[in-house]
Amino acid sequence: MFICFFALWVVLNGRWTTEIGVFGLVFAALAYAFTWKYMGYSPKVDIALFMRVPSAVRYGVNLIVEIIKANLTVSKMILRSEFVPEPQLVQFDVELKKNRHLVALANSITLTPGTITVDLHDNHFLVHALDAAMVDGLDDGVFVQQLMKMEEKHMKQDAEKAAAQDTAAQEPAAPESVAAETAAQETAAQETAAPETEAQENQVQEESKDEH
Repeated sequence: MFICFFALWVVLNGRWTTEIGVFGLVFAALAYAFTWKYMGYSPKVDIALFMRVPSAVRYGVNLIVEIIKANLTVSKMILRSEFVPEPQLVQFDVELKKNRHLVALANSITLTPGTITVDLHDNHFLVHALDAAMVDGLDDGVFVQQLMKMEEKHMKQDAEKAAAQDTAAQEPAAPESVAAETAAQETAAQETAAPETEAQENQVQEESKDEH
């Protein structure tokens, strides 16, 4: 996130100088501190997001390939004089659970020529297709399959992270903590016993005076 803030600063300035670089570092540090404190970002979150970059890149490459293929298909349809389109409104459900993956699928369908996502509610899609030939593969095509793999991988990582946190929370206290707690208990016991000891000494002194 720090690098993104710094890169954004440089891009918005449109040029590079030492002064711009120094101010960019300060700006990026302040922005990162704000996101860390109020938005839940941290180096651990950044590392987790960085680990997901390869999957996102592969998905982007597949999206570009599918856009090119759909462009060629639509171009062939348009150039055929005997072509008569058969528009279709298609409804289908997917097993994706994460909102970001559902939105990614909806946008991918819209970006692909010949299909447009009309509505998305929960995991239910309503898609308009230019022709009946473009309906096949909408509910189980390459986009859905790859997003399902990404979601399974991310959910597994989240489960492992949660398990590690639970294990750390259940670990016994460190020896230093145990020793400190024992010392505190002994000190409290001594403080409690001190008044009783002092009272006994006073009683003994009074008895000695009475005997004399």
